[in-house]
Amino acid sequence: MKTKTKKGYKDISYFKPKECPYCKAKEVIRWGFRYNHITKKRRYKCNKCKKLFVVDDGFWKRKKQREFITQCIDLYVNGMSLRKVKTHIEQFSETTISHTAIAKWLKRYSFLVKGFTDGLPIQTSGIYHADEIYVKCNGEQNYFFDLIDAESRFLVATFYDKEKGLHGAKGLFNITKKRAEKPLFVYTDGLPAYMNVIPKTWYSLKGKKGEEVEHIRIIDQHDYRNNIIERVQGTLRERIKVMRGFKNPISAEATLTLLTIWYNFIRIHQGIRMTPAEKCGVRLNLGQNKWLGLIYKSKIHM
Repeated sequence: MKTKTKKGYKDISYFKPKECPYCKAKEVIRWGFRYNHITKKRRYKCNKCKKLFVVDDGFWKRKKQREFITQCIDLYVNGMSLRKVKTHIEQFSETTISHTAIAKWLKRYSFLVKGFTDGLPIQTSGIYHADEIYVKCNGEQNYFFDLIDAESRFLVATFYDKEKGLHGAKGLFNITKKRAEKPLFVYTDGLPAYMNVIPKTWYSLKGKKGEEVEHIRIIDQHDYRNNIIERVQGTLRERIKVMRGFKNPISAEATLTLLTIWYNFIRIHQGIRMTPAEKCGVRLNLGQNKWLGLIYKSKIHM
């Protein structure tokens, strides 16, 4: 039986360490490779504490290959259930996985990538549309508030809350205020909470030209000016309506976070012929496997 030589191993090292993870010293040198299955990673040695380590590129101590992990994430956000993803992977590869492992990957990488993407500067048009959708969680009625930029279709802010009221609206607009520029127009439905929160979020002196934030409430059901965000929510509903509800708020927030990242950075929008992030001036050059590229960049900027 032929054995695999070390020359046939694929080097998956991505970036260099900034410091030793044990003693935080900068005196780090290369020290060969660490081999795992059919891959290898650059190994480093700290000259101060003499310990050996590999750089955590987002897949440290993961037993499955990163290509399988990112493939599972992409299949899930595109409509497959956890068990269907498991069946698909096992049918077309020699890898066996469990649906619980996939669920853990979804939670881990959703919050990891969110920490990176939330800090990216974006260029918006100043015309925002806000709305909320119903989300079933543990037999209860929860809500997912979201706000989109009209020109780029970028989901600027999202907020998950248990109630459809003042707290959810305040959370949504506080995130928007930190993330994007002051708007010129904000379109919402008739929810009274929006009318109370918007003036307090973007306070301005009355009569001062260029400082006012005009809030436009869409109450008439035949007024279609807020359809732009209804279309976005249709994309989100298409995924979550087949799930028959979430079991807990953590899994609900993780899934909705992944869908937001997928919508902004992965999916090509048919109306603008690019991702909303690219329309906002965010150029990340993620490569062919965009989920893998996002995870790498998230670890680099931690």
